[in-house]
Amino acid sequence: MLSTKSALTIVVNLLFSMISITAKSQPENIADSIFHEDSIKRIVSFLSHDSLKGRLTGSPENLVVANFIASQFKQAGVLPISGMQDYFSEFIFFAKSTKKIKGVNIIGAIPGMSKKEELIIFCAHYDHIGTTNTYSSQKALTAGNKEITDTIYNGANDNATGTTAMLLLSRYFSNVKNNERTILFIAFSGEEFGLTGSHAFNSLINSSAIKAVINIEMIGRGINNKKDNPFITGIEYSDLGYLLNRKLKNKVLNSSGRKMFFRKDPYINENLFSRSDNYPFALKGIPAHTIMATNPKDPFYHSVKDEIETIDFKNMSLVLKAIALSCNGLINGTDTPQRINPSKLINN
Repeated sequence: MLSTKSALTIVVNLLFSMISITAKSQPENIADSIFHEDSIKRIVSFLSHDSLKGRLTGSPENLVVANFIASQFKQAGVLPISGMQDYFSEFIFFAKSTKKIKGVNIIGAIPGMSKKEELIIFCAHYDHIGTTNTYSSQKALTAGNKEITDTIYNGANDNATGTTAMLLLSRYFSNVKNNERTILFIAFSGEEFGLTGSHAFNSLINSSAIKAVINIEMIGRGINNKKDNPFITGIEYSDLGYLLNRKLKNKVLNSSGRKMFFRKDPYINENLFSRSDNYPFALKGIPAHTIMATNPKDPFYHSVKDEIETIDFKNMSLVLKAIALSCNGLINGTDTPQRINPSKLINN
């Protein structure tokens, strides 16, 4: 059960201050204010800074990010859940069968009203792959015939963008205050080590209470740097994509001329559905999908060149507004996506 303690005091964050919202504002106006390009850029810049050394799970820098995310939840008025120390849920895993690593998931909640026992989850992984001392690849070390001296995998797109999206969505829904269902916001660590953080969380949950999971991954660059609409992995396994697109049908932000704002995954052979933190939920039958915008063969992926300068903040702002507005039916309880059949996932 969610903690019934009094709401946390919202304090002013001088570095990441947001525009004040009034109670009478409409969701579209709140979205315009919170998902402003400058707000997005400030958070992505922090998360992808050189000082964080690639946010490797188990590193001191990864813990710095965990504390930052918890502080952002607190300032947004997002509550910790009972049975946890503040917002932190630790887990242990072994890398290469021998090295013991402690990871931390950060979890916050906005309690629901008439359907508080039903959960909607927004999540993203905040870890990355560290430096060339912890991860090496030919792509990282050379660009053509030119040697690269940078040693830090900043992970601006992977997945500082998704983490930023999850944080700003928590602030948005805290301001809208129309969630009949309880909303959980989860920042997973250990994604780069085989989804260990999301697997650990799924070992603790009552899956029947979770009605949908929106995982956000790599939304900072369009496909081939074009402003193509984002796509939903595994969209064929449930009707979640249909429900989200239906909410955006008459919205002005769907200006691409497409019938659907969120597209079908164009990279089906890349198995993206099973490669991100939505998958452990899907294995339990939960309609859990990842929203992405970037080609999985993007040249900056797992490269030291995945830097803040490569991010399209204008397009990110549009994608975030679309996610927020399209999920209204999920959080107010009028939309409930069909369950996934896990046997179809295993067979594929």
